[in-house]
Amino acid sequence: MCVFSVATEEDKIVGGKECTPYSMPHQVSLNSGYHFCGGSLVNENWVVSAAHCYKSRVEVRMGEHHIRVTEGNEQFISSSRVIRHPNYSSYNINNDIMLIKLSKPATLNQYVQAVALPSSCAPAGTMCTVSGWGSTQSSSADGNKLQCLNIPILSDRDCDNSYPGQITDAMFCAGYLEG
Repeated sequence: MCVFSVATEEDKIVGGKECTPYSMPHQVSLNSGYHFCGGSLVNENWVVSAAHCYKSRVEVRMGEHHIRVTEGNEQFISSSRVIRHPNYSSYNINNDIMLIKLSKPATLNQYVQAVALPSSCAPAGTMCTVSGWGSTQSSSADGNKLQCLNIPILSDRDCDNSYPGQITDAMFCAGYLEG
């Protein structure tokens, strides 16, 4: 099983359901007066997110489940540095990754934990849990509550066939080809 976070407010977790509260303690909300992207806590000092979410300063909100309700488990820490991949391309979204240095260390506890990093790349067919806040295209889902969905990693061949000429070596695909 692998876990990763959906990054942007435009992304949708189609078919997603509300996560069990606090079951994704690595998930963070990037905030600049409003939630605009997600990310994952790598350790008590660093967050990884998508480069297309770049803002020079951001507040990182950890320990969240319902992003519009203060539940008492949250930690809000400002960024001290935001580093986009030096070869990020907004044209084709290549190298879409950035690191955020927290201005002080997060306190790790049952609500705030670093994501478990893999020692190798997961093969096609491996099921992953994606999580994030936002639309699910479901009238019953509340996008203000953290949403989860299990999806498979796709093979490079299937990815290339679905998105001809658009997938680089710095990308991978996950999800379902139908729909």
